[in-house]
Amino acid sequence: MTFDNRMFEAGSWNAEFHPDLAPTADEVTVAPHKNLDVLATTDLDIELKRRGVEHVVLAGMIGTMCVESTARTAMERGYEVTLVKDATAPEGGPTAYDEMLRRYELVAHHVLTTGELLATEPFADC
Repeated sequence: MTFDNRMFEAGSWNAEFHPDLAPTADEVTVAPHKNLDVLATTDLDIELKRRGVEHVVLAGMIGTMCVESTARTAMERGYEVTLVKDATAPEGGPTAYDEMLRRYELVAHHVLTTGELLATEPFADC
């Protein structure tokens, strides 16, 4: 639906990066994709491996679909995976959120809050 409705298409309403989060010239960005799993349908895995990245931190708007799918693939491809539980939301309210967190424990090395993540290295000095 997101792809078919051209949501978040470059130049459309609310598709721009927040100024504090905009990528710099040396950071990797990926084009929109039709799959739930960003590692399966973009060159992100290649770009991460080329840069020696071994640990990915994931959060997102639909944690029970895109975030979880990408986490599973990242685990299968050998990345250390951290999911940020208070920066991710499922469809369906509190019960769905609790179920999502139970599954996250199975598909990630770490499930942290934003505060817990920011207290870890290398974020502690930010």
